[in-house]
Amino acid sequence: MKKKIILLSLVVLLLLITIYNYKFKTVGDNTIPVITYHSIRDENPTNNEYIISCNNFEHMVKSLKESGFHFLSTEEIANAVDNNTKLPDNSVLITFDDGYEDNYTNVLPILEKYDAKATVFLIGSYIGEKSGYLNWEQVQKMSESGHFNIESHTYNLHDLFLDGPNKGKTWLSEKLEEESDEEYFEKVKNDLIWNNNLIYEHTSVFPNAIAYPGAMVNDIVLDAVRESGLKIGFIGGNKRASSFKNLNPYKIKRFHIKPSTNIENKIRFLKNGQS
Repeated sequence: MKKKIILLSLVVLLLLITIYNYKFKTVGDNTIPVITYHSIRDENPTNNEYIISCNNFEHMVKSLKESGFHFLSTEEIANAVDNNTKLPDNSVLITFDDGYEDNYTNVLPILEKYDAKATVFLIGSYIGEKSGYLNWEQVQKMSESGHFNIESHTYNLHDLFLDGPNKGKTWLSEKLEEESDEEYFEKVKNDLIWNNNLIYEHTSVFPNAIAYPGAMVNDIVLDAVRESGLKIGFIGGNKRASSFKNLNPYKIKRFHIKPSTNIENKIRFLKNGQS
């Protein structure tokens, strides 16, 4: 009877350890915390949740630095996936979507101040063409600074359908009514290759990653992403970081940072691979 009690106690103890390790899994245990921003500027008259103040962003970077976080590059993640190796303990990837001009004017000086790194996912057709977005000279300087990775957010498949059965969905995630699967695949692949080549032309660095517009993706898009030469992909709107265990490298999770996000709580949860 005593042996049964001891055995049962050991089983319960092992179960509790397993639950603890799952719930509080750390970066050192091979999770990939990724946080997402868009625009960093102080003017936000409409209270847009995609616009974060400069002080708020600097507070996040300063706090991450003081908490001993390692600022990841997309290249480090791609290499870890390729080689099945661990990332440094307490790692975090900071990402920016779309390619707003303030990523150069406001974000880069903060990254330089704290010797931090980040990644920007560019909508290629916006660069140098749309007001409020980066130009290619700025992109080149960001890449050369060593503080930014330049990655893909598609060339021209970011926008939303305005009507019809696909209303509200992105041009990337849904095919046109008259398109076959093969035509849709070729359209997506060619768009991605065009954006990859543009980024390489202006930075001399071939991109590793894509962030899917609207965090929407399907199997045809995933096939096109692989064919385009990209190694990893990012989705969003998640409550837990991706783990290397059973990882789909083309569906790495991200956390969206909002103006209301509590920085201290977020950093504490990032250490545990949670939101």
